[in-house]
Amino acid sequence: MKKHLLLAFGMFLFQQSIAQEIQPLPGKMLTVNMGTSKTGTGDLYGIVLGFEYEKMFRPKLSWSSELGMTIHDGSDMMIVTWDDGTKEDLSFRHTTAGIQLAGKLGYHFVKSAHMDAGVKLGGLVRYQSSSLPNDRTIVFPLATGYPLPLTLIRNTEPQRTVAVGGLLQLFARYTFGKNIVAGLSTGFQADSNGDVFFPSFALSIGKRF
Repeated sequence: MKKHLLLAFGMFLFQQSIAQEIQPLPGKMLTVNMGTSKTGTGDLYGIVLGFEYEKMFRPKLSWSSELGMTIHDGSDMMIVTWDDGTKEDLSFRHTTAGIQLAGKLGYHFVKSAHMDAGVKLGGLVRYQSSSLPNDRTIVFPLATGYPLPLTLIRNTEPQRTVAVGGLLQLFARYTFGKNIVAGLSTGFQADSNGDVFFPSFALSIGKRF
């Protein structure tokens, strides 16, 4: 009798676990994505911030749109030391910032009652402004007679650009309860302006509804 009761109880728990495993989560989600990325030749560090809306249209397929912003900066260090030992910072500092709108198609190869992981592929339109010149030359006092090095800047491309591009992302998320989501993502992005953002890492926090 005890064996039959234990067997029945075990089958009940198994059925409950399966029911919980396949219980669908709300199909829409809004998240805030915050993180870091590198651009340029890998020496420009910056932050990324995005607001993303996602909707499932098949059990393992989704589409999403994201409004994102990035800002990266860097500097070429140059410190001049005067005869009295005083140091002066003549470093060249530059900033690149942009805003973009992306559309993505996602495949969720892991999907359970709480875990969610997959890959997203998408296209984007990006507006960007950069203070980084196309060419920069330093002329030292020996050639000019001026007591400090002089920096000559040449710009052959516009400061503000609009570009189209593509992105690839890997993501993993966990849903707490029925609607609170937290996760991580990493990815690669390139556009027609020649800008590459890799690698990028972001923390996602959001809500399903």
